[in-house]
Amino acid sequence: MSSRESLTKGVLSRWLVALVLIPPVAVAIFMANTLAILGVVGVLGAICWWEFAANLLGRERVGLLALAILGWLATAAGALFYGPLGQALGLTAALALGAFYLMWALPAAEDRAAVNLIARYGLGHMYISFLLSFAFLIKQEHFGGRWLFFAVLATSLADTAAFYVGSWLKGPKLYPKVSPNKTISGLAGGCLAALAAGVLSFSYLPLEFPRASIAALSLGLALWGAVGDLFESALKRAMGLKDTSTLLLGHGGLWDRMDSILFNLPAVYFYVSLQTAP
Repeated sequence: MSSRESLTKGVLSRWLVALVLIPPVAVAIFMANTLAILGVVGVLGAICWWEFAANLLGRERVGLLALAILGWLATAAGALFYGPLGQALGLTAALALGAFYLMWALPAAEDRAAVNLIARYGLGHMYISFLLSFAFLIKQEHFGGRWLFFAVLATSLADTAAFYVGSWLKGPKLYPKVSPNKTISGLAGGCLAALAAGVLSFSYLPLEFPRASIAALSLGLALWGAVGDLFESALKRAMGLKDTSTLLLGHGGLWDRMDSILFNLPAVYFYVSLQTAP
């Protein structure tokens, strides 16, 4: 397959995946029903965990995957219903479940393997369960649905623009040792797209938030989201992976598409909560 055909396939698959994912995510963001967002984001997190576990924990460890998903749901429900305290309690329970599994399920002869496995399990919860659960904390804020939409919009537009601009202009690589396809031109295009998303968001975000700070936050999301993208790329390179799965029609797994948003959700939450703090 030529590079042009590969690019065309990638573009078509991106738009098809977007058409499938946008409706349920939009419903979860804007509906007042808490079960809607718990269901949609809960499923997204479970899929990310399935991909993470298959690559970093081992496909044969079904029991550990089940405990990981149970821990993710505990963290998600805790954040949604009890805020940051519930988030912390859920995450603690999630890590405890993994510790109990390793103490009872692995023989003593595998002590070193157990340490490696529990480290990967803990990384998964800090990376997926903890970061993704900030979606629920954002939802609880005043105009939380709008802020969550802003986070998803700015990150998605930055990611999409980086793909198109980088494929078109090419030029110097951003960090070739980790991700050989990402370019500085793509990052610049992503920053401009995120800034445009911030300006568009002026119309629906609360008026008491300074417009200049929203624009600065938008640029920050493009840059910090790129760090999240590179972090996932580093993990995949360490594991010898190109994609986390083939779930999304030949352009990677769901975790591949959520690497930037995972990093950006806490940033948006802290911005909103600090701006509204007494």
